[in-house]
Amino acid sequence: MNLDDISKYLPQYLSDENQKELFQQLKDFPNNYHKIFASLTNFNNGIIQSDVVENIPFINLPNTEIKKAKVLVLSNSCDIEPTNQRHIPPSVSYVPIISLTKLEALFKNQNKRDEQISNIINDIKKQNITSMFYLPKGANLDEDCVALFDKTLHCKRDDFFNLAQEDNRKKLVSFGNYGFYIFLIKLSIHFTRVHEGIDRDI
Repeated sequence: MNLDDISKYLPQYLSDENQKELFQQLKDFPNNYHKIFASLTNFNNGIIQSDVVENIPFINLPNTEIKKAKVLVLSNSCDIEPTNQRHIPPSVSYVPIISLTKLEALFKNQNKRDEQISNIINDIKKQNITSMFYLPKGANLDEDCVALFDKTLHCKRDDFFNLAQEDNRKKLVSFGNYGFYIFLIKLSIHFTRVHEGIDRDI
């Protein structure tokens, strides 16, 4: 898909000016990737889709030890809005975030060559690895990080918001239009494959 095709799918709720700005930012990707975050002064008071929140419970089954981690919210903003009623109490889905430094150390422990590691890190930063979402240092993130889309967890909505409002937890990152658009593309690619190559009627 070229940029002219992408322009057809820009969010229609944006003003013409903001659509043009988003389109220009997409044209400059990935050279301007540091611009994905919203200004700290523009943070929404609540938690919405793609926000990063710190110190949320995380478990990596079959290991049953519960740890605290920075997480990225996957659930859509409408479903997790506390004032929206649902027939079944909703949950917030999220994935853990790991620092790029720790990820590099993991690759080294796997005895990967330095050249291999360099190539992998480069692919991560260019958003070429579908199961990982690269988060550059910025906003309240003090180092480059990676969200792991294949390690999805969930927590009841009310409990998640109660956790997120405790004094030792805070929202670290909120995306601007540019960052959110890239997030949606990566999320769609990871969880869906329109051209999966499987004839399901055979």
